[in-house]
Amino acid sequence: MAHSKSALKRWRQSIEARDRNRAVKSRTRTLLTKALASIGSDVDSAEEDVRAAISAVDKAAQKRIIHANAAARVKSRLLKRLNIAQAGAVASAASGTPVTKAPTKRAAPKAAAKTTRPRAKKS
Repeated sequence: MAHSKSALKRWRQSIEARDRNRAVKSRTRTLLTKALASIGSDVDSAEEDVRAAISAVDKAAQKRIIHANAAARVKSRLLKRLNIAQAGAVASAASGTPVTKAPTKRAAPKAAAKTTRPRAKKS
């Protein structure tokens, strides 16, 4: 707990700022989730949701609620997914086979480790 008057005031201010920042972060996360869901389901209408999400991320970075580099990273990843999904939609339209959603990175399952020593035989 703070001991001086100035520290108490600063603590009160930080609580108010945290509440304001929490609302902006929550809105940004919600818009990002909506954008990712629309990219996965309907690529044609996803562009509007992606624009709204990017706008929210930019505003949060402008207010310094999130770091500018974090905002750039989020926008880059989002646009990369959108571009992959749109390219897949164009390719599927050209070939006639439907593509349901954008590919995601998944780690390959690890193979079981083989032992080099022979096991001891039971007598």
